[in-house]
Amino acid sequence: MNSKRIAVFASGNGSNAEEIIKYFNDAGMAKVVLVLSNNARAYVLERAAKHGIPTEVLDRERLYHTGEILQKLQENDI
Repeated sequence: MNSKRIAVFASGNGSNAEEIIKYFNDAGMAKVVLVLSNNARAYVLERAAKHGIPTEVLDRERLYHTGEILQKLQENDI
């Protein structure tokens, strides 16, 4: 079975995101490969780094008015 590649969108502490990361790492059916946030100071970015997961911070303009999110998802086979 090919495991699915997942992106997590988060903007705060990241405790839920970290639980998702751990769950899928243990289950083997999917893997979180990217964390996206609209908050450069969100603790979720540190949590993702602890698990070796790349992060991307998108400001409001990039988030809503460009195709960058779709591009990031496609680049990461999500």
